[in-house]
Amino acid sequence: MSIPTWPVRAMRTQCEQSSIPGKKETMPTETFAVKPASNDSVPSGPASGHCHVTLSNGSEGFDVRRGDLLLMSALEQGINYPHNCRVGTCGRCKTRLVSGRISPLVDFALSPLTNEELNDGYILACQAKVRSDLVIDVDLVDHQVVLPKSIPGTVCGWKLLPGDVIDLRIKLEEPLVFEAGQYAALAVSGSFVRRSFSFYDAPSSGAGTDEVGFLIKRLPGGRFSEWLAAEDRSGVRIWLEGPFGQMGIDDTPRESLCIAGGTGIAPILSIAEDRLKRYPDHPVTIVFGVRTASDLFALDRLERLKNIAGPERVRIVPVLSHEPAGSAWQGRRGLVTAVLDEELDVDYHSLSAFVCGALPMVEAVEKRLRTLNVSTDRIHADKFEPSGV
Repeated sequence: MSIPTWPVRAMRTQCEQSSIPGKKETMPTETFAVKPASNDSVPSGPASGHCHVTLSNGSEGFDVRRGDLLLMSALEQGINYPHNCRVGTCGRCKTRLVSGRISPLVDFALSPLTNEELNDGYILACQAKVRSDLVIDVDLVDHQVVLPKSIPGTVCGWKLLPGDVIDLRIKLEEPLVFEAGQYAALAVSGSFVRRSFSFYDAPSSGAGTDEVGFLIKRLPGGRFSEWLAAEDRSGVRIWLEGPFGQMGIDDTPRESLCIAGGTGIAPILSIAEDRLKRYPDHPVTIVFGVRTASDLFALDRLERLKNIAGPERVRIVPVLSHEPAGSAWQGRRGLVTAVLDEELDVDYHSLSAFVCGALPMVEAVEKRLRTLNVSTDRIHADKFEPSGV
C-alpha cells in the first residue's frame, strides 16, 4: 500500500463547522478592516511589499510580507506569539486588531471567538493574511521561543498497541529541541500528505535529542494513519517539521492535573515527566479516558512515571466510557468529566491543568474545571480534530 502523493495542506485539525449556537452574524471573508484610532488613513507599507506590525503595549514590532499569515510570519522570526493549533480551532492566537487591514481565511463568526470579542475587533492571527501596516493588541508569551525547522529521519521503532494505536519512533539526522506538550508535522519522503502529532517524550536538556516518539491512532479513511498501520514501517524515511504549540508552557511550580482522551495522552506524558523532574515537591494526577479496557494503551509509560518520581507523587486514574456493565473492570467508568470532583483530592484553587483530546471532550473538561474554580489562565488545552482526509 503506497501513500498518496497529491498536495494536502499540512494541518493539525480541520475547521469545517457549519454553525455555532449563539452566533447569528457572520463576518465577510473578503478584506476585514479596522479604522485607526486617529483620523489618519491606514498606512500602506513600503513599496517593498512588506507591512509593519506595531504592538500597542509598546513591545518591539516586526515586519510581515504583504499577504503572509500574521502568526506564521511572527513565529518564523522567533517571536513567541501565543498559539497552539495554527488552524483556527483553539483560539489561542486571538488578537485585537486596533488598526489596519487583514483578509481572514475563515469566517471568524464560526471560530472560537465570542460575539463580544468579534465586536471588540478580535481576529485569529493564524487565519489572518496581512494586507497593510497593523497595530495589534496581543500579549506575547514570556518564554524563550524554539524555532521550528525541517529535519529528515528514519523510522526506528514501530509497535502496534491496543486500541489501534501505533507507537512510532523516528531517528533524526540532527538533534531537535522541543518543549513539553509540543507537536510536529510528519510526512513520508516523497509525499505531500502531512499530519501533526504530539511528542510523548519529555524534552531533553542542552542540544536536544535525535530520537522522538509519537502515539498515532489509526483512523478509518485516514491517509497517513491507514498507511502507517498497514505494516511495520521501520526503515522508512520521514520528514519532520517542528516544534509547534505552547500547551505545556507553565513555569510555575505547583500541583498538576492532567486530563487526556485517547492519544491525547502523548503530550500529557511529555508534560507530566517534565514537571515531575522540574518541580520535585509537587504531585501530578493523570486522568486517562478511553472507551473500553481493551483500548487501554501506554500503561507501561504511565507506570514509568511512578518509577521516575515515586508512587506518592504520581496518581493515574483510568476512566472507561463504554466498558460493558458485566466486565471485570473495577476502576472508574463514564466520561472523564465525571471524575473531576472533590473526591479526586486535588487542590483545584491552585493547580495547573493540562487537557488534551478530542475537541468536544476538551471543551467539556474546560467548562467543568471552571466550575471547580480553576482559573482560565491555569488551564492549558490542546484540541484534536481529525483532518478529514
